[in-house]
Amino acid sequence: MPGPLDGVLVLDLGQFLAGPYGPMILSDLGAEVIKVEPTRGDSMRYGSPFIGCQRGKLDIALDLKQPEAQAIVQRMAKNADVLHHNMTKGTATRLGVDYDQVTAHNPEIVYCNTYAYGFEGPMSISGGIDPLYQAVLGLEYEAGGVSHGNPPMYLRFGMTDTANAFASVLGVLTALFHRKKTGKGQDVWTSLLNGGALFSSDVALLADGSPAPMRPSLDKELTGISACYRLYQTQEGWIQVAITQQEEWKRFCNLLNLPDLAVDARAKDYETRTANRAAIEPAIEVAFMTRTAIVWAALLDKAAVSAEMCIDTRGGETVLHDADNERLGLIATYEHPMLGQMTQFGNLMDFSETPTGDFGPPPLLGQHTKQILSRFGYTTEEINDFIARGIAYQAEEGVAYPWSL
Repeated sequence: MPGPLDGVLVLDLGQFLAGPYGPMILSDLGAEVIKVEPTRGDSMRYGSPFIGCQRGKLDIALDLKQPEAQAIVQRMAKNADVLHHNMTKGTATRLGVDYDQVTAHNPEIVYCNTYAYGFEGPMSISGGIDPLYQAVLGLEYEAGGVSHGNPPMYLRFGMTDTANAFASVLGVLTALFHRKKTGKGQDVWTSLLNGGALFSSDVALLADGSPAPMRPSLDKELTGISACYRLYQTQEGWIQVAITQQEEWKRFCNLLNLPDLAVDARAKDYETRTANRAAIEPAIEVAFMTRTAIVWAALLDKAAVSAEMCIDTRGGETVLHDADNERLGLIATYEHPMLGQMTQFGNLMDFSETPTGDFGPPPLLGQHTKQILSRFGYTTEEINDFIARGIAYQAEEGVAYPWSL
């Protein structure tokens, strides 16, 4: 069955991750996404992150430095619902695909640009990548527990990239809803800076600049923020507990054979357990070392205590080949023409009437160039001429170019 965005046509002119990831989510939701890619390939096509944000798209390779290629995009945009990219300020203008030039052909289009720092201000012309915004927003400072004398910690997960992409999806969907009511398209933008700000939402200061009371703060060992909200080492592996209710805390203490701690005044509620963690954690740490993480996980689950094992994914193997994840539709498997069978995360949202999940593989460079050009009214002679002159590129069927991954 078609997904909820069936009938929506998206042009994806983005590169790297923060640009293409949003259109991939739109594709997952049923939109038809055409990736407009440079003839030399996406700047991240040579790395594995490329695969993670391109599935389900058609691919046309164009040299947008040439006027004929710009005209092709303008013709496609005339029939599109959304144009999405992450070019630095001024680049889209030089390539003939900025908001004014596109809306001259299609005033109803939703045009989305995912910037680095944003649309306005002295940094608006700058580009950037994920770690810069982890740094400038204090995320690396907080993650490292710097207040305890630790160095800042770079979080390998591209969190500001991903948050920026999802913010762009929300912006595009909201603009499409507005267009349905008014018939008017509009310019939408978000940024890596905006995306990172989402992860700073629990950091607050009072008017005098001092930290707000009970502000979550990591310990020096970076295990967590409270005696009942942290990682504990076991005989083998680690276990994460997340206990907020007093009755659950009592069950937890009794399971660990620490009945006195269950009624200790220093642990009467979440706030006191946070304030007195240095006094009450040593006994818990000793208790957890009596069994392995897998045994503790089973016991804690039986006792209705919120806890999970800290899993070594082994490069994704334990998650992507988990039977429960497969049953829930969280895993997607499909065939790639060069890489063979591929496995990736699956459904992020479920719908009762418009189910999603029929994902296609990431496209080869220029895999659908001829097909797309023909769809938008170009003749065979014109298409062959574009390819011969380097205005467009079409992947040759059966030829495995390393740079076509």
